[in-house]
Amino acid sequence: MIINGRLQWSLAAGMLVFSVAALAASFIGGDDVSSQTTTTTSTILIATTTTSTTLMPKTYTVLSGESIFSIAEKFGLGMQAIIDLNKIDKPDKISAGDQILLPQGENKVAGAPTSSIVAPGTP
Repeated sequence: MIINGRLQWSLAAGMLVFSVAALAASFIGGDDVSSQTTTTTSTILIATTTTSTTLMPKTYTVLSGESIFSIAEKFGLGMQAIIDLNKIDKPDKISAGDQILLPQGENKVAGAPTSSIVAPGTP
């Protein structure tokens, strides 16, 4: 590259001066550099609505083809809770028409929406 004009010489000289200044500044001011940490905290409150149209029955009549597992899954219950409540010795031997008790309380119907309000910092 041949530099033959005044403008080109001026630009080359300016780049040289700024390069030397930047290099000198990096050596001279290197001890003053401090890092800063910025922390941003945000609070989000999440609310959902529960709608439930199916009430959990206290007693349930076993339908054809159902098992303790399918009933527990249908009502969002634990199999062992149903077995213990009804004192069933052989869970695989229930028949259509049998009456069983279903645990009551905080059980959820499968597929029903749930409700919760979650604030940061709460489990």
